[in-house]
Amino acid sequence: MPEKMQRTDDDPFDDVEAGTVTVRLWSRRPVCGPRTTVIDRLTELRAAGVLDDVEIQTWPEEIAVSEHSVHSDVLDTVERYETWASERGLSLRPPFETRTSSLLVGGSKEVLRTPMLVAAAYEGDELLGVYPCTDGTSDWSITDFLDALEGGLTELPHESPA
Repeated sequence: MPEKMQRTDDDPFDDVEAGTVTVRLWSRRPVCGPRTTVIDRLTELRAAGVLDDVEIQTWPEEIAVSEHSVHSDVLDTVERYETWASERGLSLRPPFETRTSSLLVGGSKEVLRTPMLVAAAYEGDELLGVYPCTDGTSDWSITDFLDALEGGLTELPHESPA
C-alpha cells in the first residue's frame, strides 16, 4: 500500500500518496545525452514504485504562436503550465521564451521557444508541479525535483521553505 506524503495542514496536496504521481517529461528531439539521464532516473523511480507512470513527449524547438498551429495541443499545455505557475506566484520563464522570428521572404512571426526538458507532475488530472520553475528569487530544476523524489519526497521542491 502506498505511503502518504507528509504535508502541512493547509497544503492542497495533502492526500497525495507516494506511487500515485505520474510525470510527463517533455523533451526536444533528439532525445539523447543528458536528457537520457533524466529518463533513466524517472524509469528507476517508476520501477521502485515511487511514481505510478512516466510519459515521454517530444516537442519542436520552436512553435509558431498562431490560431492555426499544428502544435496547438502543445501551446495549450504550455498555457496550462503557465497558469499553474502564475496561480502560485511562480514563473516558467525562462526557459520558455516568446520572440519574433524573421522569415526568409520578409515578414515575421511570433514563436514560442521550448526548453530542452520540462517535467510536469500529476496526480490523476491534477497538476502538482512543473520544473524548472522560479519564484524570482529561487529556482527549482528538474534535478531538484528528481532529488526530492529519490529522497522520499515530503513536499515538492517549490513548496520547500528557502
